[in-house]
Amino acid sequence: MESMPDLAVLVRRAHAYAVRGEHDRALEAFTGAIDLEEGDAELFFYRGNVAAAAGKFDRAIDDFTRALTLDPTYAAAFHNRGTAHADKNDLDAAVADYSRAIELNPDDTDPLNGRGAAYSRKGDYDLALADYGKALDLDPDSFRVYFNRGNAHSARGDHAAAADDYTAAIKLFPRNPRAYVYRALCLERLGEPDAAVADLSTALRLQPRSAETFWHRGRLWAERGEYAKAVDDYTRVLTYDPANPGAYNLRGVAHAEQGDHEKAVADFTKAAELDPTDPGAAFNRGLSLARAKDWEAAEAAFAAAIDLDPEDPSAYLQRGYSRMELLDADRALADFGEAVRLDPDDPRSYLARSLALRKRGDHLLALGDATKAIEMDAESDAAFNLRASVHYALGNYAEALADHERAHALDPDDAGTLNFLAWIRATSPVDELRDGTRALNESTRACEATNHSNAGYLDTLAAAYAELGRFDDAVKWQQKAITLVPPDEQVDYKIRLEVYRAGRAYRDGKDD
Repeated sequence: MESMPDLAVLVRRAHAYAVRGEHDRALEAFTGAIDLEEGDAELFFYRGNVAAAAGKFDRAIDDFTRALTLDPTYAAAFHNRGTAHADKNDLDAAVADYSRAIELNPDDTDPLNGRGAAYSRKGDYDLALADYGKALDLDPDSFRVYFNRGNAHSARGDHAAAADDYTAAIKLFPRNPRAYVYRALCLERLGEPDAAVADLSTALRLQPRSAETFWHRGRLWAERGEYAKAVDDYTRVLTYDPANPGAYNLRGVAHAEQGDHEKAVADFTKAAELDPTDPGAAFNRGLSLARAKDWEAAEAAFAAAIDLDPEDPSAYLQRGYSRMELLDADRALADFGEAVRLDPDDPRSYLARSLALRKRGDHLLALGDATKAIEMDAESDAAFNLRASVHYALGNYAEALADHERAHALDPDDAGTLNFLAWIRATSPVDELRDGTRALNESTRACEATNHSNAGYLDTLAAAYAELGRFDDAVKWQQKAITLVPPDEQVDYKIRLEVYRAGRAYRDGKDD
């Protein structure tokens, strides 16, 4: 008959199992040893360590408590019980145990480090930093303490101090990838993106399968406008974490920024499948569909975003634009109105509603919304140009010219604004507003900025030449403009061509 193993054999066996990570076998062996020697505090301590390593924190706490019942001065048992309490997120109990361990062994850095981490998690950063400082006084070469103190500095927003601590930690343990990752995040916040990318790249050399690190580097590539590199890094994230909806969403954004809307839509669709509760993926899908001019699909995507988040004014705003493209003016206006209601401080919604009202012919209402947008954002050249167009439709030519000039002052090189100015100076029925020389200069700049490929700008250039009496040039450029528009849109262009052939300048707003 096989004899039962003695105490020493069971303890050796239990330690061997623990080293190999065979926690259940280690627990069984330590239990056998305890059955032979129930008064040994160290055996309960060892079994508690194995239980904690296995994630069985309640069992670990029970064993450390048994050890402390047998030996109330067992500092390591207080420390490890504190760690088990911290792992259960019982931070007050953790602090109490670490404090008792410090009292029993004031020269041990571990309980100071542990209590510092618990204080930090509680948001008591001053107390945490004090403990880390004491620990470093005892052991100035402790990687863990520098690393944890860096975490505390970062959590309280002192990223420069955090970066210094991570640097000290890296000097002590240069092959720890997390120290590089955390320092990179601090450097990013300190406005040093190149150094942050370098740290993340180092971390990836040390730990090449880290989805988290690829994620952060992908973000930084995107922020720097290096979208192809961002796509590559998000693809690596998905290699190691294929069910990550955020990575699909951000890769979709990077595809969209590169103009690859088909791939962007595919990624946003996948992100929505993985997380059907996220309105961001639906919204981004709508933006890419709108950029691809698939207005019906864009409208549906924004509708899905609204269903998920009915309080997001941007989704109503973008759905309204899609509906305008679909010639659904009434429902577009309803969306713009809802955007205004949800965020009455956003000038974009007033601007959009003004545009829709102008297209519907409600010029006085459109004028009010455009003015409101300008009052809220006096640096918006688009708002001034829009209000100018409403003034023009109302026959307020001087006011229209003044608004276009204010837009021009905000963006002197905008081709659209130059064209608006030139058109009024060349064709206004108000004699005092016309200035053929300035009209020719402005229309020429607009045409040069667009390589003489915009029919509307060429139309204005021809009108400017006619205002100066240079009718041969007016005819030449009007003929060129006509070649750039579809046949069903040529009527007005051809009318002006005949005016120039007859040796007359064109006057907008009058019968010719």
